[in-house]
Order: sequence, then C-alpha cells, then structure tokens
Amino acid sequence: MRYTLKHRLIGAAVLAAVAVLLLPSFFKEKKDYQVNTKSQIPARPNVVAEEFKAPQPVPNIEPAPAPETMFVPQDSAPVEALPEKPIAAAPSSVSASSTAASHRSVAAQTSSVPAMPLNQQGLPDAWVVQVGSFTTKEAANKLRDDLQADGQKAYVRTTASGNGSISRVYIGPKLDKNQALALKEQMDKRLKVKSMVMRFQP
Repeated sequence: MRYTLKHRLIGAAVLAAVAVLLLPSFFKEKKDYQVNTKSQIPARPNVVAEEFKAPQPVPNIEPAPAPETMFVPQDSAPVEALPEKPIAAAPSSVSASSTAASHRSVAAQTSSVPAMPLNQQGLPDAWVVQVGSFTTKEAANKLRDDLQADGQKAYVRTTASGNGSISRVYIGPKLDKNQALALKEQMDKRLKVKSMVMRFQP
C-alpha cells in the first residue's frame, strides 16, 4: 500500500512538471500575433522649387574680334625671304688625300703593335692572380666587389667539389706575366694572403 501511494505521488509530480513546461507554450501558440501597422517612412520634406532666369546680354560691351586677327600685332610687317646660297662641295682631291692619309696612319699603328704568341686554342697567353678561395659564394662576391671598387678587374668562378662548391676570386687577365707577379706582391701586402699567379683559362 505504501509503495502504491508513493508511486502515485511520483507520477503526479512528474505530470505536474510536464504541465508546467508545456502549458505556457501551448497557450502562447494560440495567442494572436499583433502586426505593427505604423509606417516607418518619414514625412515628405517641404521642398521649394527655385526658378532660374534665362541669361541676359550685358550692355555697353564691345564684341570680340575675329579669331584670324585676334593675336596679330598692329605694326607687323611681312618677313622677306632670304636668298639661298649654294654650298660649295669640297674638292674630291682633298677628300681622297685625307682618306689615304688616315689609312696610312692606321696601318702604321697596326704595324707598331708587337706580335703575340698564341697557344693551341689560338688565344694569346695571359695570366691571372688568384687572391682568395671560399666555400661560400657570398664571401667571394664581397671580396670581388671590394676589389672592383678599388679599380681592379676582379671576377669569381665557382667549381664543384666533393664537399660542395668552391668559389675563387681572380684578378686579370694580364698579358705580361711580370705585371701579374707585381700585382701578386701588391695583393699579398694589402690582403695579408698568399695569392697565386696562374695561367688564364677562358
């Protein structure tokens, strides 16, 4: 009997809770929705139309002159054409003699240049000074830029090696080996290195 009464009380409590949750929504759906029919458009402003009058001519004003005579000076006079003078042509004998003299001077200069021995590739023997060898191309390029800023004809060549690549900095080429040796001594004192004089490989 006690258990039956207890179960009934629990069931009644559950039904009351469900009724509390569901009944408000049920009555809310049955309620009519009121639509706001009040207009949100503002009232029409009071605009006053402005009347524009047609343009009227200004009295006591002289009309503008014709475009052809507007910028012509009053005291202008016609310019007389200058007589054409023919330009005398230079004698052919003078031009021929000057051309022959220039050819003789060029030939004399060419004959004064000493003949250079050529190697098996048909190129003259030349010499370069290797002033540095770097594992990074950035360091080699920096030294090359410093030497070029000092007036030296420096360049970089990069070759592959077993551990990567090596970038070498050269100055030259010099056709005279004695000039290359003198440049080597100069670079050794300036850069505190032991540079090498090598045969130029194009």
